[in-house]
Amino acid sequence: MKFWKFSTQALSSLLAAVSVVNASGPSDGEAAADPNSAVVQLTSSDYKSFIDANPLVLTEFFAPWCGYCKILGPEFSKAADSLNESHPNIKLAQVDCTVEEELCMEHGIRGYPSLKVMRGSEAAPEDYDGPREAAGIAEYMIKQSLPAVSTPVEAEELTSLIDAQDKPYIIQVLPEGYNGEKDKANSNETFAKVANENRKDLTFISVESKDLVDSLKTKLPKASLNKVKSPKYLIVRPDSPEDISEFSASFDKESLTSFIKTEIVPYFGDINRDTYLMYMTSPLPLGYYFYNNEEERKLVEETFKKLGKEHRGKINFVGLDANVFGRHAEALNMNPEVVPLFAIQNLQENKKYGISQEENPEGPSTKTIEKFVKDFFKGKVDPIVKSEPLPTKDEIANQSVVKLVAHNHDDILKDTSKDILVKYYAPWCGHCKKLAPAWEELAEIYGSNKADAKVVIADLDHTANDVNTPVEIAGYPTLVFYPANGKIDSKTGLREAVVYDKPRELDSLIEFIKDQGGHKIDGSQLRESKEAVIEEDEINHDEL
Repeated sequence: MKFWKFSTQALSSLLAAVSVVNASGPSDGEAAADPNSAVVQLTSSDYKSFIDANPLVLTEFFAPWCGYCKILGPEFSKAADSLNESHPNIKLAQVDCTVEEELCMEHGIRGYPSLKVMRGSEAAPEDYDGPREAAGIAEYMIKQSLPAVSTPVEAEELTSLIDAQDKPYIIQVLPEGYNGEKDKANSNETFAKVANENRKDLTFISVESKDLVDSLKTKLPKASLNKVKSPKYLIVRPDSPEDISEFSASFDKESLTSFIKTEIVPYFGDINRDTYLMYMTSPLPLGYYFYNNEEERKLVEETFKKLGKEHRGKINFVGLDANVFGRHAEALNMNPEVVPLFAIQNLQENKKYGISQEENPEGPSTKTIEKFVKDFFKGKVDPIVKSEPLPTKDEIANQSVVKLVAHNHDDILKDTSKDILVKYYAPWCGHCKKLAPAWEELAEIYGSNKADAKVVIADLDHTANDVNTPVEIAGYPTLVFYPANGKIDSKTGLREAVVYDKPRELDSLIEFIKDQGGHKIDGSQLRESKEAVIEEDEINHDEL
């Protein structure tokens, strides 16, 4: 069963722009690496033995027809050749999924290109989410080959390590002799686990001895390092060494990871291929400032840095060059022709909020932006909802499938007396078009559009309506069932839902509604009755 996949529907245009802007090299390259390069082509017969024989492998799962694979192919070859000269123990490999279908299925490959970091066949593969150009790929993999945590022994070694950093880094400070060897080992083990999972974002350093802590006090005078009695963690930004984030709360892997994910984000950053996932996987709302040129960006930079620091852990702020990313303004329900503009997107609830462009045709002032952000957190700003018009009375009476739009979606779904099956679709989706006749027949069987219907068959154009759902709409079509009298989802206020993942055939859909529905209605009997009536009508017509 194939789905059109995307990260988040409202962000698809941004992802496309990021991919194009950050891709170097010709777009008409070959997806398969140059046969003369150091990239190893793997098959099911030699895959395991190759992974076992090499301690660190980056494997690309690709399809020859994939456009993004063709962009990546030449860069992947260059990276492999570079690493072959400087770090020959790091290998780059490819698997053609159109040939090795079973191998790709074993690794859960659902889109191309998919890259995974392998550390032998016994260890679980790690998803690669680093750069997609040669130098960045090589740098990422070299970092993967190093110990996750640096443990300097001498003060000079620590100073040199800190001086070499050009990106944020984290330091674990353990009190000397910290509660015995067992507690120290536990702290180091947890720190190492977090480091392994986040080494692409930060350099991890651990210090313990009094001499090293004293050296750290000199190097980082703004850090609170007097009388350290329990593990302390410092995130330091080389471009602003006085701005140190400290963490010393109850220590566990989850809380330290959360601290890191929050603190590594700049107060006011930019979205590109390297930072895209950092922002998109954050649970925080995202504030976008679209600008025409660098001069406009600089005019608001200090304001956004101040807002970013003030609301750290509550919202992230980014700048977007409208000449490159202008189309994404449409996904935020804003006019891309009126720039500068500012909008906030709540990624968790798929809601967008924007400063009025009609009232600010020349762009919002810094004071207007500050007030808007303040009002946003006070709940005084209404979301901008994209919706098709509500269906007319004639449409409701003449259509078997109930049409949902943003303005009636929640109201209809909150009627818990009915079993409701919704098709979330896109007009351009071939699989959606193929399903349409069966969907229409399904609605006719249940008398879906009648006021007393116990089963409602509905659909919603997900590209034209902003709605929040209790399950992720991760492709088209996504069929979501809301059983009658179901439990309420605390996040959306709608019923908890079930995603239909069986064959998109009439018999299977009817059986699913009977099994999962609150009313347990047997649609096959309704279908037989309907067919009998049609047959009788045809006989009567023939007799006439």
